Amino acid sequence: MLGSAAGFDFSGGKVRVVEIRKGLRRTEIRRTSLDPSGLGAFVREELSPGATTVTGISSSPLFMRVLEFPFRDSKKIRKVYRFELENSSGFGAEDEDVHDCHEVRVPAGTEVIAPVFRRGDFETYLDSTREAGLDPACVAFSPVAYSSLDGFIEGDRPLLLVDMDGEHLNFSFFDESGLRRVRNCDGALRGAGEFPDFGRINGDPALRKEFFENIGPVADEIRRTARYFESETGTETKSFVLTGGACELEGIEDALGGSLGGEVKRISLPKLGPEDSPLFARAYALALYGSSSGRSGRINFRRDRYRPPGTGKDLLKTFRVPAALFAGLVLLAAFSKVTGVVSARGQISSLRSQMEREIATEFPAAVGSPDPLEFSRAKLESVRHKLEIVKSIRGAHSPLEVLMAVSGGVPEDVGLTIEEIRIGEGGEVRIQGRCGSYNEIAAIEESFSRSRRFAEVKREQVKKAVNDTLKFEISMVLR
Repeated sequence: MLGSAAGFDFSGGKVRVVEIRKGLRRTEIRRTSLDPSGLGAFVREELSPGATTVTGISSSPLFMRVLEFPFRDSKKIRKVYRFELENSSGFGAEDEDVHDCHEVRVPAGTEVIAPVFRRGDFETYLDSTREAGLDPACVAFSPVAYSSLDGFIEGDRPLLLVDMDGEHLNFSFFDESGLRRVRNCDGALRGAGEFPDFGRINGDPALRKEFFENIGPVADEIRRTARYFESETGTETKSFVLTGGACELEGIEDALGGSLGGEVKRISLPKLGPEDSPLFARAYALALYGSSSGRSGRINFRRDRYRPPGTGKDLLKTFRVPAALFAGLVLLAAFSKVTGVVSARGQISSLRSQMEREIATEFPAAVGSPDPLEFSRAKLESVRHKLEIVKSIRGAHSPLEVLMAVSGGVPEDVGLTIEEIRIGEGGEVRIQGRCGSYNEIAAIEESFSRSRRFAEVKREQVKKAVNDTLKFEISMVLR
């Protein structure tokens, strides 16, 4: 088996698990629904060893922002998005919260969905999962995790996925480029009253009547969310797909469709089937999301200071003996190689001494000749040195030429302060300066890239400087 990832969905008083096992020839999907009291035994006895365990937060975050960047480099986005998040939120983004980002590629660059949770709430959530017997390796915001189902959800795009159970109401908005917006609206459920188990409503006419009479606030919230996403993305919602525990209630699609003025379909995934898809879709999405959580741009609230305890120790225990044997073999091979080299050099030195003594005996008046190998090496080094001098003279650029090229490449409408210009070998130039925004830095980089005077233009780093300015460094090679 190449690897395994398991998604754990805590909803409706049950734990639904979907495990994806990747083998050499096929991928196996297992799904299980169990009581929370039996979760610890399931993790110990039924789960594949070394599986990546994934769960999701479905409740409302402290706040959420969609940040826009004019570039698509994930490493650069990771370096600067925290500053943008701090500026948009109005307080320090490192003190009282836990946050991460999910990247969405758009024609203009990249949009970053950044949910933020209170640190205390997140720690409480982790404590509850540990008490149940699960210490997840990856924790995602559930509406964002549905991005892993982008290729499986059927319906005309733009599409609004409504994830609804007795406690949570979440939305994931998809267009042709994939996931674009997410939202949590648990408050709409509280306004509609307490929803009991949806399976009980089917068998109780009084509960069915009460539920459908109070479903108006939920439909209104779905309608408002669709309009909000449409105004954000400039597109019109064409289809609605329902998932979650609410799908257990017969007739809920027709009831919501009548209130929304359009058709509402329940989710159906090929790997799960029409009956299990609504109940296991969230766990399946989490498992797929966790299996690719190492990919850049994926969200994971367990990063940095929230790593699962014991991960490093368990890995060391597993590979301690193989690593020790491999290290011993490497040392033995290195020792054998070094011993052979030392022995060969000693034999060469002994033969040279013997040759010098015999020549001195036979020809006492002869002048010693230099070692042919050393003589040839010295000549070769001398020629190489002369060639390097010639190359440096032919390919050199004067400082005046470099300054004129830099001055001609800076856009006229950009406020720029150049603090340092370093000229290296081979026409390499490094510029350090300050600007007021990321867009100005991107404009400078694009202007240098279009210039015929420079090649290999690369933005090295961007840092936050004083007076709300940004400090950047760009490297180039003068043609």
